[in-house]
Amino acid sequence: MSVAGRVVLDPARELLRRDLAALDELIGADPQRAAESALALAERAVALGDADAAVLARVGQAEAVQRGGDSAGAAHLLTQLRAQHDELGPEAAVRVAWTLARVFTDLGDRPTALEHALDAAGGCGDDLPRRLRTRVFVKVADLLDELGAHEDSRAWYGRAEQLAVGDGQLHLLVVNNRAYCELERGDVEAARREMALLLELSDRYDRPLNANSLDTVARIHLLCGELVPAEAAARAAVETSAAMDAKNADDGPVCLLTLAVVLRVRGEAEAAARVLDEARAACAQEGFGTVRSQILAEQAEVFAALGDYRAAFETHKAFHAADRELLSEQREAQARARQAVFEIDVARQEAARYREEARRDPLTGLRNRLFVDERLPELLAESRRGGRVAGAVLLDLDHFKAVNDTYSHEAGDEVLRRLARILTDAVDGRPGPESFAARLGGEEFLLVVTGGHDGCAAELAERVRRTVEQADWSAVTPGRGITVSAGVATLATDGDKSSLLAVADERLYAAKAAGRNRVCAG
Repeated sequence: MSVAGRVVLDPARELLRRDLAALDELIGADPQRAAESALALAERAVALGDADAAVLARVGQAEAVQRGGDSAGAAHLLTQLRAQHDELGPEAAVRVAWTLARVFTDLGDRPTALEHALDAAGGCGDDLPRRLRTRVFVKVADLLDELGAHEDSRAWYGRAEQLAVGDGQLHLLVVNNRAYCELERGDVEAARREMALLLELSDRYDRPLNANSLDTVARIHLLCGELVPAEAAARAAVETSAAMDAKNADDGPVCLLTLAVVLRVRGEAEAAARVLDEARAACAQEGFGTVRSQILAEQAEVFAALGDYRAAFETHKAFHAADRELLSEQREAQARARQAVFEIDVARQEAARYREEARRDPLTGLRNRLFVDERLPELLAESRRGGRVAGAVLLDLDHFKAVNDTYSHEAGDEVLRRLARILTDAVDGRPGPESFAARLGGEEFLLVVTGGHDGCAAELAERVRRTVEQADWSAVTPGRGITVSAGVATLATDGDKSSLLAVADERLYAAKAAGRNRVCAG
């Protein structure tokens, strides 16, 4: 339904779309509940016949599963989705690639993650939601930095920030991630500048920093040797980690770890030990291997600071054991995720190959009638919208039955193949890139010509006719030349596929009636 040129959804679909838009926030705040909600939204979409919404809901389910810590499960959901749909809509395709980038980041495979992130970025047209495009660009920037391409990373952060200006949550996300990258590189001045901007933006947008950003601020103060503000920011991060929206599920343990480091550096080893015990307990509930391993490493430092070197040694050994276990788990999860992606990619490649083969003539390799029926109407519509010339040339081999009867069907097949090569050469890149040659059946062929001027199709047809007539056919049909007749038509203002081919067919008949080996263009 539309009103004054604007598409209006019925109330049920409009409510569904609003609930889908709200799913993003829920994914960050409560992944488990978001996964359940996404599944329910997908069922509602199917019941309403809204296929696009159903796909987006299932992508949201995968995002929620990934945020909940089950990366292999998310990869499985996404590859299932890709297997069930030959083509995804632009937004769904970008979300799938972006979520796969997150999956492989979780699994420690940054290069593969970057491939998916760049795929997502390549699909980010201006018509996609600004929030999605910004988050994709930030993901590309994060991964480039982790892989050592720091200047490229800064450029992508710049692109993300341009999109984010005006949206407080997005703008803070971009600057926080960029600040963290400067922190990881140990660039004190750059990290301090980004921290100052982060605090300024918090005031400008009247939006308090979330736990993730507060933790970044605490770590930058620690890098700068500013222990008092570092402790204040770390405690604020711990206090807000359970309350802020759009948090990662491991924010709590990470913030506790940062606070423990600050306390140890300040000489408060006993307090640091208590905080680490709390962090370990939180990790045991959530099962986050990376954070758990980092906590063990810090506990070894704390025991050493307390003078308990035996406990430090035993904890250090536990850290290395946990690190090896984490590496093993990551490798196993990587293998499962890669296998799931690989299996679906192979299936999609096979499907694409079968689709392509179904639209090719097996003898000549040219396009066939099925391709013409599917593609020609689209091509004519594109030409009409773009104000470009489009023409069709129907060609027929003259006296082809006599070739088969006199020289054998094998010889006839070779004539068809050689003519196909002549036609392919004729349309290869000219006059327009969308021009193509097809075999419609038997000895009948079609050239579709786009671009150029009004007489372009007729000129091409005459060039083909001369090439066929002048070719050396003696190895295939000794003592007999091969010729073609052709009818040419140009798309009328109100014409379509049927009318175009009907005119070309009439003119082909006229060319044959006039003695063959000629082109009739009107």
